[in-house]
Amino acid sequence: MCGTDLATLEGRNLVNAPLILGHEIAAEVADVGADVKNARKGDRVTIDPNISCGICYYCRSNHPNLCPNIVSIGENINGGYADYVIAPETAVFRFPDSTPWDVIPLAEPLSDVVNGVSKAQIRPGESAVVYGAGTMGLLWLTLLKKSGAGTLISVEPREKRAKAALEVGADYVIDPTKKDPIQEVFRLTNNRGADVAAELIGRPDTVEQAIKSASYGGRIVIMGVCRPDAVGSFSPFEIMRYERKIMGSFIANGNVDLAIEELSKGFIKTEVFITHKIPLDEIARAFELNKKGESVKTLIVPKGAPTS
Repeated sequence: MCGTDLATLEGRNLVNAPLILGHEIAAEVADVGADVKNARKGDRVTIDPNISCGICYYCRSNHPNLCPNIVSIGENINGGYADYVIAPETAVFRFPDSTPWDVIPLAEPLSDVVNGVSKAQIRPGESAVVYGAGTMGLLWLTLLKKSGAGTLISVEPREKRAKAALEVGADYVIDPTKKDPIQEVFRLTNNRGADVAAELIGRPDTVEQAIKSASYGGRIVIMGVCRPDAVGSFSPFEIMRYERKIMGSFIANGNVDLAIEELSKGFIKTEVFITHKIPLDEIARAFELNKKGESVKTLIVPKGAPTS
């Protein structure tokens, strides 16, 4: 279950109903079409749910994530909260047969995070703050730590997720309901601010806080899903004078294979992420856990699905 699914139910991510949600998928190939060459019945696979057209300007200039004609499994066409899902061969990525099923669904969010972290261009020893410690935020913290980040800060009010942030490498966790996160980030970085600030929540106020938490020359990456009509504010003078860089990051942009490699090499503490497993017919309970922040990553398991 992804936070985007919750955003869809709450109206922050607009889709055309009726629709089967679910785009972080682990699957066993049940059957293939006659012309399929690179997938076989029985393969353990994940799916890159975002299918670009391949012929527009952006696809042909190596930016398929910017394709205006993109079709997303679980957002535009039926997704993975079902016994079966149909996907084109180009969207299917094979895992080694020995890969635990719990690990495979993390490839989709991790590939998105690889795209975002690459934009941050963090150098060893630089400081970073990540707003939100859901799955995406925790993956950001993990990769920033692996990239050699110095002071690494998480902003997260929920106790379980704050604990998970520390487990994946955060040096400090700020509870924004108790302390001003901007002031705390500056205090923890010798009054400089963070070299990298990432927003993974999807609210205008936390986007604004991430921008204000950045150092002179800092890089701000926005990945949280805000409502399409949401509006934030910032100081144009400060962006100019202090050369802060504000960037958006959207989906994987060709990083699924890298994510699979990282998962296969044990880069990610997957045991920190999977906090609940819930049968498909009890999916409403999973959404409640997500909404309350009591889960990090919940696996939705169809009846009879393989578990080992």
